[in-house]
Formats: sequence, C-alpha cells, structure tokens
Amino acid sequence: MKEQKSIFEIADKYDAFFVDVYGVLFDGVLLCEYAIDTLKKLKNMGKKIIILSNTTQISEDAKSGSMQRGMMEGEHYDDFITSGEFLHQTIKNNPSEFRKMIGADVETVKCIFMGNNNVFADTFLKKVDNYDDADFLYIGIPRISYGSVRMDDVLDEDGNHVNIEDIISSDWHKLQDSQGRRGFEEFAHQLEICLEKKKPILLANPDIFAHGTADNSRHRVPIVTQGCIGKYYEKLGGKVIKFGKPFKGIFEFAKKAVETDKIAMIGDTPWTDISGANAIGIDSVMITSGVAQEFFADMPIHLHTHEKLQILLDKISPKMGEANSNFEPTFVLEKLC
Repeated sequence: MKEQKSIFEIADKYDAFFVDVYGVLFDGVLLCEYAIDTLKKLKNMGKKIIILSNTTQISEDAKSGSMQRGMMEGEHYDDFITSGEFLHQTIKNNPSEFRKMIGADVETVKCIFMGNNNVFADTFLKKVDNYDDADFLYIGIPRISYGSVRMDDVLDEDGNHVNIEDIISSDWHKLQDSQGRRGFEEFAHQLEICLEKKKPILLANPDIFAHGTADNSRHRVPIVTQGCIGKYYEKLGGKVIKFGKPFKGIFEFAKKAVETDKIAMIGDTPWTDISGANAIGIDSVMITSGVAQEFFADMPIHLHTHEKLQILLDKISPKMGEANSNFEPTFVLEKLC
C-alpha cells in the first residue's frame, strides 16, 4: 500500500481503469470537484475508463443521470457498468445460471422497499404483490415510514451511540435515532416476515451505506443501503444472493469491455471496491475522501491518516465485508482529482 499525490503518478502502469461513482466522482449531493476533468485527461492519455458502480439502475438509466450532471459517455468514460445491469443481463441471457444462483427453479419475484425495478424488464420473471406467491424477494432501496435511515445517528436502548461498523451485529429492535425513531426495527420486522416464509432475498447493491440526504436536508449523511439489509438477514439465518462489487462476476463482466489485464480499480470502499479488485487479481486505488471519512472522524485526532487507514482496514473492514477478504489497496489517494 503506497500513498500517492496524483492518479497521474501511476497512470502509465495501466491501460484501463474501473472507476466507482459514490465517494470518487459523486459525494452523494454533488459531483466531486474536478473529478470528471481527471477522467477526461485520463481518456486523452488513451486510457479506457469503465464506470463500475453498485447502483441498481440499469446502465442506460445511470448514463442518463450522469449526463444530467455533465458526465458524458465518450468524453469522460467509455462504458457505464452497473450491478443492476449485470443482474439484468444475467437473468435475461443466462436464466439457467440465475436459477442455479438462487438455488431453485424460480419464476416469480416480490420487490420490497422502493427503487427502480427495471432489472426485471423483458425477463422471464413475473413480479407479484405478496410474499406467498414469490419464489424470492428483491431488495430495493431501503426506505421506511419516514424515509431514509441514517447510519451516523444510531443509539442503543441505553442511549449510547452505536458505531457504524457495530450496527449489523446489534439487535435492530433495540436501536433508535436521536429523535426516537425506530427505522432499524421496521427493517427487522420486514426481514422477519421473509425469514418466517423461508424466502431467499436478492440484492444488486452490496454496499452497507452510501452518502446521500435525509430529513429534507441537503446535508450529506451516510444512509442505509441494500448491503446492510442483506448482512442483517444473513445474521438472522436467511439466504442472500448478491450481485455487484466485491463479487467476481461483475468484475469479469466489466473486463470484457477493456480487452487488457493492465487494469486498476479506483474506489473508496475497502469492503467492495478494494476487496473485489484483490479477489479478481487487479490493482486498486483507494480514495480516502469517501466512506473512510465517516470512520476517520471518530478516531483520535492525533493519529496520522495512514494510521487511521490501517485501523479502517484491519479492524473495521472485516466487520463490514465478506469473510476472509483482503482489504488492502495497492495505492492510496486522498481524491481522484
């Protein structure tokens, strides 16, 4: 793991870059300053740029949203590959493989929570409205009665703050936020229904949280995403089928678009971007201005960045990621630009 000042110090080592969105190009509210300018410079150097995101949108929808923010296909990147697109293509073009992953001859799906369900368009799967008719459940963007649930405002039954990395191992029935709202309990109730009915769940976004907005505020906060729901369901004893980073399938899917092995993954999350790159055998560049900041803020201020990063990799990442994963990046940058 080596700290760098600029992506251009190492750019000549690679023919292509896989680039994450949240925490690298987008902070949850706005595009990161100069990030897309950096992509353009890399492309002008002849580098292949593949945006590789755990968003559940299909690729065309993701491209459209990025274009509205000024990030253009051809100018800033070559292709935009999402976990939603990977799931969609697997269901549509390889249904036998998909059924094998589910572990049953599935025909029907029920979608819980909100979100874009275009991943099932033009596939053999039929969407149903109740649990009993569904072969499995698809986890959309986790929202409950009052909207998004924050990961940085969680208290236990005694009113003590619960660290993000300890939320999954907690009893969600005993958690609340500083306003007394019990969002995690609502999630737990939904998951217990799934477990009682012995339904496997499918999620296309393994991220534990992402930065966004909550409570009608423009202030950026960490909010619960699908990976957190999946982790808790596994804790309850439920079966979870996961698409997206850090799993090899999406990296192999993305590699078809670059025709080179000289690739580096640029991301901000050790338990998805970095561990996934390590698992597939490519280098990685970790951006420390993304999710890491949520954890650095709670560490002693006298620690240097590299000391905080080592704590994140050694003590926190194992709680957030898959068992026996390697979370250490090849290079470290504060920002992409």
